[in-house]
Formats: sequence, structure tokens, C-alpha cells
Amino acid sequence: MVDIPRHKQTAREPSLIPMVNVVLLLLVFFLVAGSVEKFDVVHIDLPVAKNGKLLTDGQVVIVLGPQREILINDDFVAPESFVGTIQEHLRDSSNKVISLKADGHLPATFMISIMNQIKAAGGTNISLVTTPF
Repeated sequence: MVDIPRHKQTAREPSLIPMVNVVLLLLVFFLVAGSVEKFDVVHIDLPVAKNGKLLTDGQVVIVLGPQREILINDDFVAPESFVGTIQEHLRDSSNKVISLKADGHLPATFMISIMNQIKAAGGTNISLVTTPF
């Protein structure tokens, strides 16, 4: 029997470049497709206003939901502890802007009572959030 010498191929390591390309492509896709917009915990229909000014961040945001839910900076607050929670947020400065987002279908008397409680807690700078006309 004749022995034919064969060339042994050395095992090559798999290339990681295609995998890195796919990972970077997925990263770019999700960065572009992803949304970083903040959404409200409770959906509210804001009232419409003809004029106003845009405020920057750094304020206390109070959301009054359609079923009279109260949220302070996206945390649900019981009506009994509302004044105490506002006082905690205003402890550093009573001049902080308090943005009040109230559902447009809430009775005005409920919103006025909340505003009176904010004043009782020491809040002096209340801003009503509306949608542009």
C-alpha cells in the first residue's frame, strides 16, 4: 500500500470582526430607534392656552389626574399627606417653581383647593401647565 502524505491544515481561530460589526450595528439601531421622551404616569388632557412661557427643569411637578390622583414628581401621594410632602420639597427654597399639571376635565374647585394647600405649605411660585393653542 502506498502512503500519500497529506498536508494538515492548521485550525484557524474564528474572526470576531463580523460579530463586532453586528453588535455595533444593533447598538446604533437601538440608539436611533429608541425614544428618550419622558411620559406621564397618569394620562391627562391639559387645558389649552393662547400664550405662556416654557419653564426649564428644576421645579416640583404636581400632576392631578382625571380621577383626582395626586402625583408629586411622578410619585403618588395620599391627599392627607400632600401638604407635608410639598413642605419637604420646598425645604431648600420656598421660591422653587411648582408646575401644576391638571386634567382639563377636573372641577376648578378641586384645583383651587390644591393651590390653597400649596400656599399653606409655603409655595409661592405656582405655574399652570397647558398645551399651546
